[in-house]
Formats: sequence, C-alpha cells, structure tokens
Amino acid sequence: MRQNRLQNKEISFPEKGTFINDKGLEVEYWFIKPARFEQGKKYPLLTEIHGGPASMFGPGDASMWLEYQFFAAQGYGVLYSNPRGSSGYGEKFLRSNIKDWGPGPSSDVLTALDKSIAQGWVDTSRLFITGGSYAGYLTTWIISHDQRFRAASSQRGVYDLSTFFGEGNVWRMVPRYWGGYPWEEETKAILERESPLNYAENINTPFLIIHGDNDYRTGVTQSQMLYKTLKVLGKPVEYVRQPGASHEITRSGDNRQRIDQLLRTYEFFERFNQKQ
Repeated sequence: MRQNRLQNKEISFPEKGTFINDKGLEVEYWFIKPARFEQGKKYPLLTEIHGGPASMFGPGDASMWLEYQFFAAQGYGVLYSNPRGSSGYGEKFLRSNIKDWGPGPSSDVLTALDKSIAQGWVDTSRLFITGGSYAGYLTTWIISHDQRFRAASSQRGVYDLSTFFGEGNVWRMVPRYWGGYPWEEETKAILERESPLNYAENINTPFLIIHGDNDYRTGVTQSQMLYKTLKVLGKPVEYVRQPGASHEITRSGDNRQRIDQLLRTYEFFERFNQKQ
C-alpha cells in the first residue's frame, strides 16, 4: 500500500559529508538536492537545525522527513547537520558546547553550509535558515552574527537565557550548561553573552517567529521580547502565536497547526526567493 502511494512521487535522498571542526571533532552533515535536480542550475538552499541541543539528525530523520521532502519538492536544497553538542557521538562531542551555545555550534552549521556551497549548485543569493527550540536559539544567533541569509524562521525558541531560567520547565539546563545561576556574577555574564536577544540590533534578515501559547518547555515571554525588540528597532519581523499549542507545535502537535506552520514558513521564504 505504501509503495502505491509513493510510486508517482519523487523522493530526494540525502548525501552525507563530514569535516573536522576547530576542536578536532568530526561533524556529520547531509544535504538533499531539489527534486528534478538539473546539473548546471543554481538552487536555493534551506539550512535546517535540530533542537536539544543534545539531539541529533540522521539520513532518514523521521521527525523532519516531511518538511525536507516538501521543500525539496518546491525546488529547494535542504542542508542539515549535527553540530557540536549533538548526541550520538560520545560524551566529548556532547559536552563540547558547555558555556558555548552560540559561537561554536554556529561555526559547525556554517561550515557545513560552506562545504555544500562549494559543490557548485547552490545559489548563494538565496540562502534560508530555520529551526525550533534550541534551533530557534541558534537560528537567531546566526542571523545576528551572519548576514548571508535572505530570510529566517525560528519556532518555539530560547532567546534570553535568564528569562528561560525563570519560565522554562527545563530550567535546570541553565546550571547544567553554564555552571551556575543568573544571579551569580560569572554565570550572569555568560548568559548575557550567549543570549541572542542581546544582539537583536544586528538582525537585518527578514525573520518569522512562531510560538505556541502553551509552550512551557521554553516559555512564551522570550518570543514576545524578541519580537517587540525587533519591531521597535524597525527590523523586518513577523510573529505568529498558535492558540493552545505546546512545545510540540511543529512535530507531534495539532496537525492543522503543523501544516499551518510549514506553509507559513514556505510562504515567508518565497517572498524572498528571487534570483539576483
């Protein structure tokens, strides 16, 4: 039955790459070429980031397969990787993002992007980036430190780490990753340094923020803080709050809201998907 449903569909399969990062760790990444790929043509590329941060992607990642194939069917390449701090590669790899959620992992994500671009089929004027939860954090960190992306979308993200400590139901991640609490001077300085909200002035990439009303994993306040900050700064930002949605809004939540999130993200990216 499954074969019959897919026999008239074109599935794009991932190709694997690896590199050694600045800590001497081997990082795996995968890229999916657009459906009906033609050699010699240039295509937009969407960078997908996983949450966790102690999570991992794989060649046939079940949680994201639909989203990957949807964008590939629309003519996008899709890139995804397991930056430092991902699970599945041993304790040293897992703990290599302690007190470093932003610069190190973003370097791994962007190196995977550079490696993919070097193949020659990516239109570097049409780069997009997205992710949820920790990946919402890293998406925001990246666009506040790198100006190469045409548009970005974050979902259910962490944007201010002190606020995350106060309202997130996984607040113990703060002492686990940063070694202390927001009122301690050393930890306070690290949390300020590592919070994407504090770099909002540098965000010029058109940005779509999505959050659920009942997201107790990360809390809702941070998404409002980021949106309001960017609006006051006159930045190109849009904000969507899904009523009643939990942290599972883009994975195992209400199917209508999951479809809405995917189509909203695609529509937002398409506004900026013109060749230059």
